[in-house]
Amino acid sequence: MKINLLKKSFLFLTTSLIYADTVSLVLENDVIVWQDHHYTNGMYFTWMSDNNTTFPDLLSFIDLKQKNVAFSISHAIFTPENKNISTRDLNDLPYAGYVALNFLAYKSSANFFHEAGINIGMVGPFAQADTLQKNFHSVFGFNEPNGWDNQLDDEFIYGISYNAGYKTDPIKIQDLSLDLTTNIKADLGNFYTGTLVGTSLRLSSIAMRSFITAGNFIGANETSVLNYEPTKSFNWALSLGIHYNRFNTYYLIDKAIEEGYYLDELDYIIGQKFALDLYYNALKVSFYLKSVDIQTKSIPSSSNEKIGGVSIVWKWD
Repeated sequence: MKINLLKKSFLFLTTSLIYADTVSLVLENDVIVWQDHHYTNGMYFTWMSDNNTTFPDLLSFIDLKQKNVAFSISHAIFTPENKNISTRDLNDLPYAGYVALNFLAYKSSANFFHEAGINIGMVGPFAQADTLQKNFHSVFGFNEPNGWDNQLDDEFIYGISYNAGYKTDPIKIQDLSLDLTTNIKADLGNFYTGTLVGTSLRLSSIAMRSFITAGNFIGANETSVLNYEPTKSFNWALSLGIHYNRFNTYYLIDKAIEEGYYLDELDYIIGQKFALDLYYNALKVSFYLKSVDIQTKSIPSSSNEKIGGVSIVWKWD
């Protein structure tokens, strides 16, 4: 029943592309930073509507004029560091696949935005993460991971989120433009419950209307597509973002502990993101690196994870 609901939801999202206004495709992989473990691959597709006052006002308590809705599909792969063994490594993260569908509503202005979201998905074999990773490793000549038979079982996941942010007016620096976006986000669900506070500084060749938000280390960061506008010629932007993410629950680790893994619960992470954005007409291509320092709760220890990504955004006429 739940799996059928997910399939129907994915089909609805796919067919909605016929009427797409702005679309974004994000590909992330840790091979870019010469790693291959834990959060190792992510793919995120986002559809964002244009401003449309005929939409039902899902955030009627917010007194902002612009209304948008968005849908996104998220897919992520998680593995332990040692993929040569076929048995469970109880001292490391288990194999897991994650797929989710997100529905979002926005109210915004030039400086403020509010985002409310609901998500449903699956963790487990339903995500086909094992097939995807094995094929990727085969194509590029990497060793095949041997432990996917031990991945976490199928589990239906769900959650809600709320995200709010503020962007400064652009500051002229000779022929360049500088702006700052700060946001705070809260998530409640059986996959992840926690809060995030972030800020991002952007230097660009022209003033940008879009919000340059600090998203979670794992996820689509749909807000970055809000208010995206084509440029009339080649333009660029450099941005640096930092965020603090406090965890209450995190399914992958909490479930692993329940199944006998010798792991510690997540406490918080501090993350950074550096990005180069290139614009030409309706197209935007971004290259970026993300890094997080991870702190656990009971054991005073920390670790660092990195991943690189490419994002493509297209604005339809």
